[in-house]
Amino acid sequence: MTIRRVLILGNHTPRQCGIATFTADLADALLAAQPALDVRVAAMNDGQAYEYPGRVVLSIDQHDHPDYLRAAAAINAMNVDVVCVQHEFGIFGGPAGSYLLGLLRALEAPVVTTLHTVLEEYSPEQRAVVEELTVLSERLVVMSERAVSFLTAQGVPAGKIEFIHHGVPLLIHDRDEEKARLGLQGRQVILTFGLLSPNKGLETAIRALPAVVRDHPDLTYLILGATHPHLRAREGEAYREGLMALAESLGVSGNVRFENRFASLEELGRFIAAADIYLTPYLNREQITSGTLAYALGNGKAVVSTPYWHAEELLAQGRGELVPFRDEAALGAVLCRLLGDPAGRAALEARALEYGRHMSWPSIGAQYLDVFGETARAVTLTLPAPALPSVTLRHVAALSDDTGVFQHATFTLPNPHEGYTTDDNARALMLAAACPDEPHAPLLARRALTFLHHALDADGFFRNFMSYDRRWLEARGSENAQARAVRALVIAAEGLTDAGLRGAARELLGHAWPALHGLESPRAQAIALIALAAHREHGGPHADLDALAHAYAANLRRLHAAHASPEWPWFEPYLSYSNAKLPHGLIAYGRAYGRPADVALGLEALSWLETVQTGPHGTFWPVGSERVYRAGEARPLWDGQPIEVHATVAADLEAFYATGNEHWLELARRAVDWLLGSNPLRQPLYDAASGGCRDGLHRERLNMNEGAESTLALWQSVADLNAAQSAPSARTLTGD
Repeated sequence: MTIRRVLILGNHTPRQCGIATFTADLADALLAAQPALDVRVAAMNDGQAYEYPGRVVLSIDQHDHPDYLRAAAAINAMNVDVVCVQHEFGIFGGPAGSYLLGLLRALEAPVVTTLHTVLEEYSPEQRAVVEELTVLSERLVVMSERAVSFLTAQGVPAGKIEFIHHGVPLLIHDRDEEKARLGLQGRQVILTFGLLSPNKGLETAIRALPAVVRDHPDLTYLILGATHPHLRAREGEAYREGLMALAESLGVSGNVRFENRFASLEELGRFIAAADIYLTPYLNREQITSGTLAYALGNGKAVVSTPYWHAEELLAQGRGELVPFRDEAALGAVLCRLLGDPAGRAALEARALEYGRHMSWPSIGAQYLDVFGETARAVTLTLPAPALPSVTLRHVAALSDDTGVFQHATFTLPNPHEGYTTDDNARALMLAAACPDEPHAPLLARRALTFLHHALDADGFFRNFMSYDRRWLEARGSENAQARAVRALVIAAEGLTDAGLRGAARELLGHAWPALHGLESPRAQAIALIALAAHREHGGPHADLDALAHAYAANLRRLHAAHASPEWPWFEPYLSYSNAKLPHGLIAYGRAYGRPADVALGLEALSWLETVQTGPHGTFWPVGSERVYRAGEARPLWDGQPIEVHATVAADLEAFYATGNEHWLELARRAVDWLLGSNPLRQPLYDAASGGCRDGLHRERLNMNEGAESTLALWQSVADLNAAQSAPSARTLTGD
């Protein structure tokens, strides 16, 4: 596929950093490879004003979270074919640079991300960012083979990784001429260049000089580069002055020359040409990419370096010399040997130049264009939606005995050690009422209703957990269990086809209304609102139940007013589990009680939640249950559970009934598709062989256990979706 327009997102010159230079060079290389290409840049800003060139069409304030979302809308309006992200944790805001992720989630174009930092082990915040970045990107470009091995060891699919060298400009100048230009004719020159900061190991290099100067008094060590802007903002030039003082104390100040500036490419070419040896004495092994090292090697320099990751790889097979970290004696010995061995240096230069031929920017630009083209082609291939399975309750029946539905399973085998819950038997009762013609439904309805009968105490509250030997394990169940049990009885009282069971459900419901009083959990209140709304639509509520509904709806409105902001229009400062229940409760209440403002607020919140729950190519992407998710953080990707699908489907269909807009039907269907294989692992949680549903999506595998909650969530979602599609004028849903 021919690429017409590319947007690169990263730092850009005149900002002084390696990412800025890389972005500018990559843009030039793409244009050299395809002159008609429209290359645009979205530049990250660090609070300073820069006079960018015309290709920078957008700037983003690094620490302004809403600015990322505005930038996403602007990029989408440009209709670009590919967005190429230059990723370094420190150039983006939020924990480990997580603000970037919100922008990428909102993009319509495919994303190719160049990883400038790849670590063998990440902090928890970094790991979360890299995991989501991997899912959001069609391809990850790395600049070393070691980075490939690190990523594959961390579970990144090998087919998603592209190895492309750091680009190198071809800087052709005469050594003697450039030495003369710098006033260094007749001298031997060692060069280090790049932004100055304490991790560069310049102290080690300076401490090595006295031994070298004794044998080579005509030596000049050129240190080219401005102090890192962030370091300069904190400390001024104290670091550079400390290096100068160190050289003075060692008696080598006349052999050290500081060039305090951020060199242009033309200047850099002249300094590199003048060097006899290029030196990178970095202190940290965990550096996967060094642009300065690539520049020197690619232009045929004899290189001496400490063995950080990129140096080990680029200087292998005799392409350079490695010395231990912080070892000035070893460094001095190697420098002395090479300075006294012109033939040895020439051999190093020849091997470096041969290897560097593959690293020139024209070659790199063409390689990036190939990746862009493959990426654009891949995302245009749309997979057919998985077929919606027919509801079967055979696995729910297999998970049941004459007491009720078991809570958990070991693979497909019921696990009696975990016993039963009112929660799951309430779900089973609702599903049986929704599927009266399914062969297993009548018996399941009878057993589940019997369980709820036994769970209801004399005060009108439900116990929840029961052991396998039929002992209740608590005096009163959770608030969610109270609301869910009443909700099930509301459905059964109207939906069961067996008149005797329907009458029993009504009888139990009459005793169970106290279970809805005094709820404090917002989700329990939302479930109660769904129950009260359905009951009211059947003419059931009376004054005290109406007052309860008004109170719970008012609390949800209060929570929204307390926590909502333009970028986070939600009821809580985080997302956790069954999130769609909150707007679902308001929409159901607003419909039943004629409160259009509550319907509108619920629809607004649900619309936002659906954008958060949108993954690559518009797929459903529930918030994983491994941790709560707060604004600006990396999304919890894993331990997503089928109950999230059901909560979303029920809310979307409530929105459909409220508005008549079939867009909500489409959103409900895409949520079900997550269970059928449209998920990051591309594996169905639905088990066609058993009729069950696996319990969740882990990092590298499915949770193969097929418990009651997951299986009931699958089939309730399918049943509700079928009902909406076949009878769009229907007024009620089973919900949860």
